[in-house]
Amino acid sequence: MNKRIERLRKLLAESEESADGYLILNIEASDRPNQRYLTGFDSTLGCTLVLEDRVIFLTDSRYIEDAKENLTEAELEKIDSKPVETAATLINDLEIDAVAIDQNDVSLKFYNKLRDCLNGVELLEVDGLLGEIRRKKDGQEIELHEKAADIGDSAFSHLLDFVEPGLTERDVALELEFFMRKNGAESVSFPPIVATGAKSAKPHAHPSDNVLEPGNLLLVDMGARYNGYCSDLTRTVYLGEPPSKVKEIYRIVLEAQLSGLEALGPGESAREVHGATSEVIEEAGYGDSYGHGAGHGVGLDVHEGPKLDETSEDTLEPGMVVTMEPGIYLSGWGGIRIEDMVRITEDGYARFSHAPKDRVINPL
Repeated sequence: MNKRIERLRKLLAESEESADGYLILNIEASDRPNQRYLTGFDSTLGCTLVLEDRVIFLTDSRYIEDAKENLTEAELEKIDSKPVETAATLINDLEIDAVAIDQNDVSLKFYNKLRDCLNGVELLEVDGLLGEIRRKKDGQEIELHEKAADIGDSAFSHLLDFVEPGLTERDVALELEFFMRKNGAESVSFPPIVATGAKSAKPHAHPSDNVLEPGNLLLVDMGARYNGYCSDLTRTVYLGEPPSKVKEIYRIVLEAQLSGLEALGPGESAREVHGATSEVIEEAGYGDSYGHGAGHGVGLDVHEGPKLDETSEDTLEPGMVVTMEPGIYLSGWGGIRIEDMVRITEDGYARFSHAPKDRVINPL
């Protein structure tokens, strides 16, 4: 916790804002990942105030005993009710001039309430300060990502043994979630995306009672959360012997993904990495069927910075964890996406996920 707090203090001191403290306002799980990142403590309610020489953590009776056991370096205050008002009263009593809060991580409702409750203390908005710190993972975070990815790989192997005609998309999604939880995941990174047939042309389709049938595509996007950290993996399989069109589009998507992976490395433009994937798909004549970015950052949130798309201004750095997930989606026919999670290294990248992808998988 100390190193992360010191990094935050350093960035805050270097920023244009003259803040005496930094506030994380986690109410109704609104800023849960930042609280967990900074303190290591996970709860749905917690207000973390980082000052120059102190850290004060506020929570209610549901978490106060756990906080006493786990937050030995922080001063604890109990919230009996009205967390925003309690945090404001504490800040007012400190007799500080200004406190910073990230505009990306607090709702307008809570921001306005906090501002109205502060008495002579200026509320300063910062933009993505903790998000910038969270982009580069340390060794411990990398290990947690590796464990989450291993669970995802195992789940995909299990999927190939489990899938058969007659099951529904919902059956597959539930089995994946059960398997990942049973094998060490605290939860899933996100509700699994399971789409068969023409529905696989919807990149974020929700599982339904659609039945898996021979001669159909099956797109599965899933992830495990291990000690807070996420994995993200997509594979597309074919239920039976794939026809030539399926093989051809799969080949194009795989080539695009490999091209994007090859472009990864420290100092590389995230926009140009996306371009390496889109160029392959456009040259094959499917440019209009690839409507999303090549990837995104992963951490305590399954989607965080950096972003890899045509609008990105991000530059890749060692320690960043990102996905590479191009796809082609044809309405009325189906979609194919291949996704791996990787980390940027000093001289390129290293994959977390190792589920097979070198051919159209035939699980039947």
